[in-house]
Amino acid sequence: MSDRGIAGLLEALQSPTSRNAWEEFLDSYSYILYQTARACTSNDDAAADCYLHTCERLAQNGFRRLLKFKPEGSASFPTWLRVVARNLCFDWHRRQSGRPRPFKFLQRLSGLELEVYNRRFVEGATQQDTLQHLELLYPGVSLPELTSIEERLQSSLTSRQQWILGTRRLSHFAPVAVQSEEGESRLIDVADPRPDQETQLADHQEQAQLEKGFSSLPAPERLVLQLRFEQELSLQEIARLCGMQDAQQVHRRLAAILKKLRKAMK
Repeated sequence: MSDRGIAGLLEALQSPTSRNAWEEFLDSYSYILYQTARACTSNDDAAADCYLHTCERLAQNGFRRLLKFKPEGSASFPTWLRVVARNLCFDWHRRQSGRPRPFKFLQRLSGLELEVYNRRFVEGATQQDTLQHLELLYPGVSLPELTSIEERLQSSLTSRQQWILGTRRLSHFAPVAVQSEEGESRLIDVADPRPDQETQLADHQEQAQLEKGFSSLPAPERLVLQLRFEQELSLQEIARLCGMQDAQQVHRRLAAILKKLRKAMK
């Protein structure tokens, strides 16, 4: 969307047709919000919750956060939106019971760097798994580039931060590489519950197809799927939230959306 289009959209968010403008915003930029949420979380369920939290906060108080964007500024709207969404993801993390506050230096990272940080340093994923995951979001990323980003991130972490990250991974039953306050590195072996590499590859391919098909759906259809399968709302609740007549209409709508999604995945 052009700068003029962004300005018009922001203006429409302040008008009586703000609901239409909000749907247009979600249709155009939901992919950015979800990618950012997925980069800041460890699994799809958490990403869905974080994504909905981000949408709710962006719509709060008459879209106050979105209206802070300055089209004449130096940053493009997608770049600015990623930063805002990332901060809202941090806010979501803080609201989770027992979740630690993210390190301050993370706020300076790009989307790619943050994705590498989460996969390699938070989740303890292998380089190969991380590279396969990154190729879905950032086509063309290379192993040398991944290695370079890892080295920069490693140099930004203090020994205490590395110890904290190691403790978090240990609590999630992942392999942990920690460094002591004296700077000595050691590897802690713990049981790895993840499936073998062949199963992971198949899961990655299926997940990539699903994400691609899901992203191709219009925003209202994606919302219906999220409310039903991620938030586990009843058909009646979805009808009330989405302005449909009754549960039967929601059921028919879901069937049509799932048929379209299966067709897109093929």
